[in-house]
This record gives sequence, structure tokens and C-alpha cells, in this order.
Amino acid sequence: MKQIKFKRSGNSNLVVKTTSYLFLILMALICIVPFYLMLVNATRTNTQIDYGVSLLPGTATVENFKTLFLGRLDPRSGLRGGGLNILRGFLNSFIVAGSATVLAGYFSALTAWGFSMYSFRGRKILFGLILAVIMIPPTVSVIGFYKLIVSLGMYDTWWPLIIPAIASPYTVFFLRQYISSSLHPALLEAARIDGANEFIIFHKLGLPLITPAIATMSIFGFLFSWNNYLLPLTVLNSQEKYTLPLLIQMLNTTTYYRDQGALYAGVAISIVPIMIAFIVFSRYIMGGLSFGAIKE
Repeated sequence: MKQIKFKRSGNSNLVVKTTSYLFLILMALICIVPFYLMLVNATRTNTQIDYGVSLLPGTATVENFKTLFLGRLDPRSGLRGGGLNILRGFLNSFIVAGSATVLAGYFSALTAWGFSMYSFRGRKILFGLILAVIMIPPTVSVIGFYKLIVSLGMYDTWWPLIIPAIASPYTVFFLRQYISSSLHPALLEAARIDGANEFIIFHKLGLPLITPAIATMSIFGFLFSWNNYLLPLTVLNSQEKYTLPLLIQMLNTTTYYRDQGALYAGVAISIVPIMIAFIVFSRYIMGGLSFGAIKE
């Protein structure tokens, strides 16, 4: 009996493609428009921002950045004062976020490698504890964390913002799932036959193979550390140690006058390192996802 094949018409394919492209364009606009409005507001005055949303840039760009770096203009004396040390804030945030990202990536990969490649007593219980920690909101432990930091003498230092990154349950969970689904324990056996010890196996074999997953979580880790506001506000007291979010928020602390244009300007320049971090790590994500993987 002759088999009958049905072919989709060209018009149907055109409708599907057009609908898909329109949907993707709509999603892209939803993502881009808030960033564009932020850049536009960085060029407008307080009055213009309060008036409403505008798609056209304003004329207060230079004035907003002067306010951001040099401080507000005193109408009586005509002098500026109270500017924020933005460059220092950039450096502080980079030290904190960069250190936390590196520590989280390395130690989380080491922990996930142990959970995935080794069988030991209590492994499921320990991994269950990691999952339980993920389910606890971070704000619940702020008071206890603050008391611990004070008792250890780490108050008003960067250590409370860097050291906890060593124990990153989200990164451990993600990397463990990636290793379990992408790599095979036979890789370890082959390396052991060649005479490699466990640390050489991890550093020479494991890290290169899970680099895409580490890069993925590094983007989110750097983004979280860079934008973190609550924890630095809790443990830092000296302005010279403030991270960038704390410095920018100082523009929004006056009750009767908030310089929204300068605030938007500060937020606009604060996302530049995040974009750079994404560009740097994305090349590791795009390539090598199946590098070195084997099939059973």
C-alpha cells in the first residue's frame, strides 16, 4: 500500500517563522527598554524625570555626572561639595566581587567534584543539607551572621563579604548536576592508571572539562556580589570601604531632595563591569560544552 506523505505548505511555514521572530523581537524589547530608559534618565533633570517617561535624551548629562563625582551645587555659594569617591567604590566592589567569584568557582567545583565522582558514607545526607541551605532565605540569617562577624572581630572589613563565597550551595548544586550528567567516572580510572593522583586529576582533567559550568555560575556570582546591598550595609561602617551600591544609595538618602539624574548616572556606570564580566565569561560558555565527554 502506497504511503501518503503530507507536506506543510509554504504559507504555513512563513506564518510560523514570522510569529516566532515577532515573539523574539518582543522579548528583546522587554529586556532592552528598561536599560534604555535608565540611560535616558541619566541625561535628564529631576523635574524632567518627575514629569514622566521619555524616550528622548535630556540635556543634563554633564550636570548629572558632575553631581555624581563632585557633589551637589550650593545655590548660595555656587560651589560644589560632598561628591562621592566613585572610583574608590569601583575598586572596592571589584576586590570584593572578584575575590568572591574566584573563591566560589574553585571551591564549589572542588566540592561538586567530590560529590559526583566519589562514593563515601553520608554523601546523600550532606548533599541534602546543601539543598536545605538553598531553601533558607538569606535575610533570615542576617542577624545571626552579624553577631558572628562582630564576635570574630571582622566587623567593618571585607572578609565577611568574601569568605562566605567559599561555601556557595547554589554553585555546588549546579556544578554537581553538570558533572553527573556530562562526565563519567571512567575518566578518573583512566587517569589513575596513568599514575595521576587525585588533585592532578581534578586540576588537569576536571577543571578544563567543567569550565563552561563554572563560567556560567561565575556570571551569576559576580552579578550577585557586585549588586549586593544588604550584606555590605550590615557589616561595613567606614565610607572608604563602601562598595559601589552603598555609595550610589547615598544620593538617595536626603528626605527633601533626591538627585534622581545623578542616581541614574551612577546606576548606568555601575552596570559596565557586569557587561564586561558577561563578555569575558560567555566565550567559555559558548565553547567546549561537550569537550572531553565520553559515551557509555
